Amino acid sequence: MSQIGDGTAIGSALTASVNRLRGLKSKSRIVILMTDGQNNAGKITPAVAAEAAEAVKGDVIGPDGKPAS
Repeated sequence: MSQIGDGTAIGSALTASVNRLRGLKSKSRIVILMTDGQNNAGKITPAVAAEAAEAVKGDVIGPDGKPAS
């Protein structure tokens, strides 16, 4: 695996996670994405990635540890 440069690519991270879970035949598929909320890298927007992730349970946790509203 190659090293990724500086920045936060929320959309790319979510897409990569969903792609890894896509073929699993388990009762549940969960992605935990911890971020500061600043998407400043990557080619996939968080909104596009969220659409692709509809089959995966997910919750957003903010930098303060509280669920996002």
